[in-house]
Amino acid sequence: GQFRNWFYSLIAESTALTGEAPFRNVFTYALMRDENGEEMHKSKGNAIWFDDAADEIGVDTMRWLFATVTPSANVNFGYHITDEVRRRFIIPLWNSYSFFVTYARIDRWTRPETPSPVASRSLLDRWIVSRGQELIETVRANMDDYNIQDAARAIEHFVVEELSNWYIRRNRRRFWKPESDQDKAFAYETLYDSLVLVSHLLAPILPFLSETLYQNLVRSIDTSKPDSVHLCDFLTADPSLVDETLSREMSAVLNVVRLGRSARSDANIKVRQPLPAILVHTSDRRDTEGVVRLKDQILEELNVKDVRALDELADVVTHEIRPNLPLLGPKYGKKIGAIRSALVQADSSAIAASVDRNDSVDVMLDSGETLTLLPSEALVSLRKREGYAAAQGGGATVVLDTTLTPELIDEGIARDFVRAVQDLRKQLELRIEDTIQLRFAAGDDIQRAVTANVDYVKREVLAALIEHVGDDEVEAEAATVKVGSTTVRISIARNDPSD
Repeated sequence: GQFRNWFYSLIAESTALTGEAPFRNVFTYALMRDENGEEMHKSKGNAIWFDDAADEIGVDTMRWLFATVTPSANVNFGYHITDEVRRRFIIPLWNSYSFFVTYARIDRWTRPETPSPVASRSLLDRWIVSRGQELIETVRANMDDYNIQDAARAIEHFVVEELSNWYIRRNRRRFWKPESDQDKAFAYETLYDSLVLVSHLLAPILPFLSETLYQNLVRSIDTSKPDSVHLCDFLTADPSLVDETLSREMSAVLNVVRLGRSARSDANIKVRQPLPAILVHTSDRRDTEGVVRLKDQILEELNVKDVRALDELADVVTHEIRPNLPLLGPKYGKKIGAIRSALVQADSSAIAASVDRNDSVDVMLDSGETLTLLPSEALVSLRKREGYAAAQGGGATVVLDTTLTPELIDEGIARDFVRAVQDLRKQLELRIEDTIQLRFAAGDDIQRAVTANVDYVKREVLAALIEHVGDDEVEAEAATVKVGSTTVRISIARNDPSD
């Protein structure tokens, strides 16, 4: 219907009237289906009319779905799918913008008339500036090639994984601290510039959201700027702001953090529980060196005490390689036994590295025949020594030392205590900057852990006073919470700002 009634009509009419094609390029995809991959028909009751979708979903959310789909693939469309698109990208972007606006208003921050030298800013500031310039290059190149999906995916990765989940997450304390020093000003300026950059790059894809960001961030403070983001020149990267080494090393750090979280999850160890160390092995030695050099970015994020290079994986982990029988069985039949034997005798670490790189694997059978297996046809699993947790991917293997000392256990309890207090602050609707006085009644284990880490607890929950009292001394309205498996009663009083 679309080809016959729309595209053909355009081509026929334009050719007849002007002798030229009606357009230079067309952005499209294969077929639109419903959420279950079924064809949409009014008679089936699964058709969604455009006006209904625009009102309930939002046109920018719809556009982002279309922009991130591979053109040769079908598009499954529906309210649940677009909810996922909104959750995956639109909400993280808006939350990043909201975070900036909230704290900038509290501190009455204004952008300096002359941009601050990037070289004078913190490592994370320099990194996100570098990544922003690299993103401009990536988006321009893909847009010039009419490769919309890769341009959109690059923007999404930058916003979600790098800006929201890393830069803002790692810099929260710079925005939270009460003093408005130069470091805090640099953080505001860097985040502001990153959000403005994103608004410009999004303009051709999400016209309404990008315009909202631009009006609120740019035009509201500088009316000399173009009236609309759609009247601005498209951004051009500044090579002098790109630090390729820093970008590469931070990318390795992000991969290690992702794997570290995965290893914790597999071992069922919460991030609040500190661990002695994380050991890192990468296929490229430069990545390991970069990770160790930037280990301060990992220590707090993964809650470990040290980051060390692991030269020999065999010291703590081994790989088990098995044939993927559902794939290899129909393909090789009776040779499966010989393939299994060849995989057992082969260098398991080398095969694991090839599979991780998505490279094919050559195996020699006892008969002398050599077979080439696809990466998906070899199953790789890690075997860890007792006392370790591990994960592998992206050219790296990380190993967590899970040995717990009494001091580490107490610190984990203190962190869970902080989590409980922060939940109570939210329930009491305290403002972000409100300081408190805290009294709690708990058993000896909780008291010991909080006392041993009292400075950390005070700093995290903005407590001017923390006092342990008996059950009969805590206020009647005190809240009862769980810290670990233990019940604790906590009373919070907001400090009077006039005191």
